[in-house]
Amino acid sequence: MAVKEISNNLFFANVESIINSGNSVELKVKGTSMYPALRNGKHKVVLVPYRKEFLRIGIIALFIHNQKHILHRLVSIDNNILTFQGDNLPYVKEYIEEKDIIAIVEFIITPDGKVTDCKKQWFFIKNKLWRPIYKNHILFMRKIKSLFYKAFVISN
Repeated sequence: MAVKEISNNLFFANVESIINSGNSVELKVKGTSMYPALRNGKHKVVLVPYRKEFLRIGIIALFIHNQKHILHRLVSIDNNILTFQGDNLPYVKEYIEEKDIIAIVEFIITPDGKVTDCKKQWFFIKNKLWRPIYKNHILFMRKIKSLFYKAFVISN
């Protein structure tokens, strides 16, 4: 099978066109910012057009930030400002307005074909319980690596 690469701008212009026509889009995830919830090249997501009733802490959405398309989780709402963050990026946040949201993730499909419905209450409960644990795990591991580096690499 021949593989053809296209620019992100062209790719996401097509995705937006499909979403704007009211249809869903299935994409294979690229990148590690949402690890471990979404694994690079392994998981697929089904995007559906955004509607206001979907707006809720914990949704994963495709949005535009600084002229880039990003797929991250909504972590807070403050008046008209929405804060998104990748699960694997404890220090990086994107601040956008609701108008910048293109679509939300309706389903996550694992490599073995298991489908997670991202609109179900259990999805939000798991996120609320798991996210602080993983965030602290990331920070702890970075601290350990830093101490290891200082103790063994710099001292040599």
